Amino acid sequence: MDMIFFKGVATGLFLSLPFGPIGIYCMEKTLVKGEKEGYISALGMVTVDIIYGLLAYLFINQIGHLILQYQSFVKVLVGCFLILIGYKKIKANIEIKDISHENKSLLQDYLGTLVICLFNISGILAIAGIYATLNVGLTGDHAGFFTPFKLASGILTGGASLWFLTTFILYNFKKKITNLMLIKISKLAGFFILIFGIFAIIFAFYK
Repeated sequence: MDMIFFKGVATGLFLSLPFGPIGIYCMEKTLVKGEKEGYISALGMVTVDIIYGLLAYLFINQIGHLILQYQSFVKVLVGCFLILIGYKKIKANIEIKDISHENKSLLQDYLGTLVICLFNISGILAIAGIYATLNVGLTGDHAGFFTPFKLASGILTGGASLWFLTTFILYNFKKKITNLMLIKISKLAGFFILIFGIFAIIFAFYK
């Protein structure tokens, strides 16, 4: 398996950090409704990550020569963007949605988060930033016909694996997990994004 798959896995893992209202919603659904319901809901987000990941890849391929020409500047810009996202997630006032009265099928759980996440167009920018940092499509990754499929399978593997682990832990320790802990987990994910942004800026000047 070549590096493009592992870059996809890294992208999927990063995008599936449980930050933001949808991530909190999926964690809360796991605690209230069950492990399967929470996981299926999270897969709706992962599906959107794959769709936007492929769109971002096509975008990177179109302007790859410009990114290579101004690679350091792009990575600094990406780093600043990630730091801003992380900071906003840390400072955000997160509200836990009451889902105790929801009665949805697994298909509704999946489609519900998928549709909501599709309207988060800024996700494409975040993915493009991750690709620029990881040099996805800039170092010969675009040469193969099956590269988009490898990238998509990597994002699926990373995202689905992390959310499987997340929902498994939450469900099996749900008696010890409170809403306040969920908020802290979300803010911790925002902290990791901020740190990733700092490293992106540092490595922009590392040859």
